[in-house]
Amino acid sequence: MLSLFRITSKPIMRRTMNVSYVHFCFVHAKRADKSLPKPKKIISKKVKSQKPNESKPHIEKMSKETLLVVKKAPILEEIIDEQDEPIPMTKNVNAVGDFVAIQRNGKLFTGITIKLRSDPSALGKNLLFVRKGFELPYRDDDVAFVIPEHTFAQKLNDSSLSKGLISEAHGKFASDLTKSAMILSQSKILELRQIYSRYASPDEQQTNVSTIHDMTCYVFKTNKPELAQLLATVMYVLKESAYFIPNISAMRNHNQIILRAKSDVAAITKVLELIRLRDSSVTEFQSKAQEIVNYIRSNTNNSSTEYITSQIDTLPKFTEQDKLFINFIRSYVFNSQTSHGLFETPIASILKPMKLYDCDLDKNCATQFLREIGVWSPWENLNVYDSRIMLNGHGVSKISDNDQEISLKLAKDLMNTKPFGYKRKEKSSKSSTIIKSPLNLGLMDFYPYDICENIRCDFGELPVYTIDDYTAHEIDDGVSIERLNGTDSDLASMWIHVHVADPSTYIPPGHKLSQIARTRVQSIYFPERNYSMLPSITSEQRFSLGVGAKDYGSCVLTFSMRIGNDGTFLDYKVRPGIVRRVKTLYYDDVDTVLSWDNIGRDKEEIEFFHKQRHFHPREIPTPKNTREELSLSEKQDLLDLQKLAVIHMKRRINLGSFMFMLPQPSIELFPIPLPRSNPDPQAPIIHTGMPIIQVGLDKSMHSPARAMVAELMVMAGIVASKFCQERNIPILYRRQDPPVSSIIDEELKNIDLRNGALPITSTVKVRPLMSTARLTTEPGTHWAMGIHEGYSKVTSPLRRYCDIVAHWQMKAALLDNALPFSKDELESMALHVRAREKDIGKTQMLSSKFWILNLINRFKEAGTLPELTGIVLNAFENGHKNVLIRELGVHGMFNDDNGTVNLGDIMKVYPVQCDPENTNLFLRLL
Repeated sequence: MLSLFRITSKPIMRRTMNVSYVHFCFVHAKRADKSLPKPKKIISKKVKSQKPNESKPHIEKMSKETLLVVKKAPILEEIIDEQDEPIPMTKNVNAVGDFVAIQRNGKLFTGITIKLRSDPSALGKNLLFVRKGFELPYRDDDVAFVIPEHTFAQKLNDSSLSKGLISEAHGKFASDLTKSAMILSQSKILELRQIYSRYASPDEQQTNVSTIHDMTCYVFKTNKPELAQLLATVMYVLKESAYFIPNISAMRNHNQIILRAKSDVAAITKVLELIRLRDSSVTEFQSKAQEIVNYIRSNTNNSSTEYITSQIDTLPKFTEQDKLFINFIRSYVFNSQTSHGLFETPIASILKPMKLYDCDLDKNCATQFLREIGVWSPWENLNVYDSRIMLNGHGVSKISDNDQEISLKLAKDLMNTKPFGYKRKEKSSKSSTIIKSPLNLGLMDFYPYDICENIRCDFGELPVYTIDDYTAHEIDDGVSIERLNGTDSDLASMWIHVHVADPSTYIPPGHKLSQIARTRVQSIYFPERNYSMLPSITSEQRFSLGVGAKDYGSCVLTFSMRIGNDGTFLDYKVRPGIVRRVKTLYYDDVDTVLSWDNIGRDKEEIEFFHKQRHFHPREIPTPKNTREELSLSEKQDLLDLQKLAVIHMKRRINLGSFMFMLPQPSIELFPIPLPRSNPDPQAPIIHTGMPIIQVGLDKSMHSPARAMVAELMVMAGIVASKFCQERNIPILYRRQDPPVSSIIDEELKNIDLRNGALPITSTVKVRPLMSTARLTTEPGTHWAMGIHEGYSKVTSPLRRYCDIVAHWQMKAALLDNALPFSKDELESMALHVRAREKDIGKTQMLSSKFWILNLINRFKEAGTLPELTGIVLNAFENGHKNVLIRELGVHGMFNDDNGTVNLGDIMKVYPVQCDPENTNLFLRLL
C-alpha cells in the first residue's frame, strides 16, 4: 500500500537529461531515494518579466474557479509546415510565476517556476523556486497541475510581489498552499473516497473521465473551489492509483482524471488479496510461467530468415485466474512511473520466487517476463498501448475498439452502394442555380447523392498527376496545369490546380464517421502498422483520388491559382470538381524528369541521403510497380509545375521562410503489418525468426519531386485561407509567432537562398528558440514558413480531421448553406486537436526510435554495425550532449565533461548502451 504523504524540508532530486530546473517544496513518500544528487541552493534570482499572453499562449483567460484548466516519417506536404516542431525541443507547459505540481516515481513535488528554457539566458533549462532556495530538475511531461501566475497574484504586506524578483517570499506561498491542501485532504478523506463511486462508469468494463474541477466541487460542496481544495483533490487521485489512472498528460492538457473500469479495480484488488493470502493460484501461475519461459528460452530460434508465429499444444493454457496476474503485470508496465507504490511489492512477490531473473524486478524485468511467457512478442512496441492515444485493437480502450467496429460496419454499408457517377459536361467555373439539399439525415446516413453535383467543375481530359511513394495506398491529392492560351509559355498565364480527394462528398459533418474522426484527429503511422482515421477500405477503394476516374469520374475539391513572376497570387479559385484522366507517378521516377538546380545541396550530401539503407536480417525488396510512360507534353507539364513551385518557394524564402535539413528516419518492416498480440491471451504464442527492420533517410528535401509537391500543397493551403478570409468562413489556421532574439536574425542570414536550408551551425542555435505552431480561428503569420496572409492545411482529408472540416465549411459556403461549425465550436475543437497532435507526434517519434535501436542492437550482436557519425545539437549543464546520428536519423547522448565538442560538430560515434524499451541511446566518441 502507499505510505501517507508528508511535507519535508529535505528535497529529493533526480538527475535527468533535457530537463527543467525547479525551486520547490514538495510532498513525497516516506521512503527517500538515496541515490539522488544533493540539491543546489540559491538565494534569489532576477527573472525577466513576461506578459501573460506572451509567455502562456496555451492558457486561456480564466476565472479564479477555473484557473487550473491548461489549454505537441513526416508526411510529404508536412515537411515544410511542420518544421516548427523541432525534436526534442518542445513548448513549455508552464510560465514564470506559475505554481506547478509534478509527479515522478509515485512522488508529488510542488514549486514555483522562475525561468523558462525558452529564455535565451536559461541555456535551454527551466528553473523553479520555492522556500529555502532548493532546485529540482523535472521534465515538462512530469507536470500534472499548473496554477497560472499564482505567485504574482499573491500579496505580501498588502503589496503585490514584483515580477522582476523571485524571492523566498514567493516560495512560501507554494509551501503554504501545499500544506493547506494536505490538511484538507486529511479532513475530507471520507468525501474524497467517495469520488470513485460517484464518477466511475456504470459500465463495469469501461473507464470514465471527469475533471479536477467537478470532483473538487463534489467533495467540498461548492461551485467555486479554492486553489487548496483543487490541489487536495489532485493529491488524492494521484495517490490512489488503484482507482485512478494517473495519466499526467490528460491532467495537464485537459484538466481530466481517468477513472479505472470497475472490473479493473476489482481485478487489482483481487490480485492484491490473493498475494496477501498466499493463495495457491499464485504458485500455480508461477509454475506455468516457469515451464513456458524455460521452453521458449530453449527452443526459440530467431536466426531463421522466415518470421512465423505458432502455438505449442503441450504448453499450458492460460486460465481466467492466470489472466488476472498477466493483466496486473501489464498494468504495472504501463503505469510504472506514476503507480510505482501500488505495484512494486506485489510484482516482486510474483516474479522473485520463480528465480528466472537475476536483475532488478522493475518495469524492464516485467516486460521481459510477459515476452517470455508468450503474451507479447520479443519485439513488442509498448508505445501502441499508450493510453493517451487509445489505439484500437490492443485492449487499451473499449471506446476505441467499439468505434472501430462501428467504422468497419459503416464502411461495409457504404461500399455496398454504387459510387456517384458523373456524366461528361463542358468544363465551367460557373455555379448552377439548381442546388439539392438532403434533409433529415440520421447519424448513420451517408449522403444519398452528391449535394455539389451541379456546381462541380469537370476537368475532362486535363491530365492530373498523382505523385507519391510506391508504398502509398490512399492518394490524397493530384496536381495539374492548365494553359490559358493552349501552348503559351508565359508562366503567369498558367493555372495550377491542386485536386484533393473529397470524402465529404459521401460523409456529412454530423455523421458517426465524422464523430469518430474527430476523436482520432488523424491517421497514426507506426512502422509495424497504420491506424486510419477513416476506414481503410473506403479511403483506398472509394475516396482515394483516381478511383473510378475513367469510368465515372473521381470527385475532388480543387484549389486553383495563378501566380506572377515574383510569386504573388494573381488569381485563385476553390471549386468542387471531377477529374477523369489521372496518371499515377512515383517520386523517384519524377525525379528523373525534373531539374535538380534548386535542391541546393552538394552532390556528396545528396548521395549520402539516397544511399542510406540499413537492414537486418536481409533487405526488403522494392516492389516493381508498373511505371506509366510520360509523353513530351506531360514531361513539360511537370517541368512547368516545378518552375511555378520554385518561384513561390523563393518568394517565401525572401519573406523569411527556412528549413532544417537534419536527417529524419524512414523505417520499413516486413511482414507488414506485424501480427498484433492478443489483449485476451488464451495460450502462449511462440515467435520463430524475426521481422526485417530496414532504415533509410527521408528524402523529402533531397528530391525535386518531393520538394515540388510539398510546395504546391502549401500554395493550396494559402488559397484556402484567402477564400475563407474573404467570405468570413471560420476554419482552423496554423500560426507561428516569431521569436524575439538577435541570435535568430543573425543566423537567418546564412539561409541557402536556393531552397531555404539553414546550415547545421545555424540550426543548432535557432531550434531551441522557436515556438511551436498554434491552431486558431484567427489567420496570421506562420513565421518559419514565411507566410503572413494566413495558412490552413486542406490537402489531406483522408487522414487529417481538420482538413475535412475545412472542406465541409467551404462547400457549405459555395452552396449558400448554413455552415456546419461555428467559430466557437472550432476554437473548442482546436484545443483537442492540438493536444492530441502533440501526443501522437511524441508516440510516433518514440516508436520510430524503438525500432531503430532494435536494429542497432541486432547489428552489434551480429558484428555488422556500420560506421556512424553524429551531429551535436544540444548541450546540457551536466556535460551531456544530444547527438543526431546522421545515417539513421536517431538521437543519442554522450558525456563531454571536458567540453571538447562544440554544437554543430560532426564526429564518429559508437553506441555503448542501446535500450529500445526506454528509448535510451548512449554513445562514445571514436
